Amino acid sequence: MKSKHIFLSLILSLMCVFSFAKEFSYEGKNCHLNVIYNETSYPGEAFWLRLIVSSNKKNKTYSFKANAQLKGEKVLSSSDFYSLNPDKKTKNVSEFLTGLPTWSTVKPEENTVITIKFKYNDEEESFEFPVNYNEKEYLEETIKLNSSLTDLVSKPSPEKKEQSRILNETLQTIDEKGVYELTGFIKPTTGTRITSEFGQTRTLVYNNGKKSPSYHAGIDYGIPEGSEIIACGAGKVVMARWRIVTGYSVIIEHLPGLYSIYYHLSELKCKEGDIVKKGQLVALSGKTGFATGPHLHWEIRLNSICLDPDSFLCNFTFQPLQTK
Repeated sequence: MKSKHIFLSLILSLMCVFSFAKEFSYEGKNCHLNVIYNETSYPGEAFWLRLIVSSNKKNKTYSFKANAQLKGEKVLSSSDFYSLNPDKKTKNVSEFLTGLPTWSTVKPEENTVITIKFKYNDEEESFEFPVNYNEKEYLEETIKLNSSLTDLVSKPSPEKKEQSRILNETLQTIDEKGVYELTGFIKPTTGTRITSEFGQTRTLVYNNGKKSPSYHAGIDYGIPEGSEIIACGAGKVVMARWRIVTGYSVIIEHLPGLYSIYYHLSELKCKEGDIVKKGQLVALSGKTGFATGPHLHWEIRLNSICLDPDSFLCNFTFQPLQTK
């Protein structure tokens, strides 16, 4: 199963990188910068920027920091670059990466640009280039809840509040040295039946007739209870525990600020602190927590923002692919 997943992922990565990789070069006072990026993105996805810095001062160490912003009439997204070789002293050529995520509800603006501000030692510079931030439509759905599910989501609980705080704190953590996966993700299940799409606007109808707006942050796969769930990419398990609303839950850190999430599981096959490989078994699917039936909820967060998991099934970091 694992080899099949990785083979399909490689094919998708090859198709993806050749279809949207663009380059922009800038000659700074002390260094040359080359940016590899996707020219087009949509609400609920991200612009990824791989920054290659070539110093004009050979064999001399230097400090380098950079930030990227997606801008229309206002700033739509902002993120710092992190080193792809954080334990290596910065000499001559270095590589950095960042992603600029946008909520699916953030509407595109005209004349969108990406601005990169950087500091080489103590000297600051900036440059910008145009990108395409296009419209994307998402579905709507209504979900009727029975009495037990109504109570699960609507009744206040100190334990739920504390679990929510821990979850948010985890997903807001950006470990600049947390570089584990630099190639496209694979799907965490062989199941193909999708019961709920990413980005759907939901209306929850409680058993007493009251309604509440909601939002679907991932993709739901309708699969039998006990189906194998694998890691979509290499990473560190930062959460593997029971939660009231999401049941048995697993969260894996792949890159600084980039996490994959697996909810409503029946059994955990990993523990917090584990370093897992792409395709490694991490759980079995179930219907625990807020679930109307057996399924896997697969979610991706970047800088705490929910993104379409399918947008990661390609070489989104523009990592040079090994074809031999």
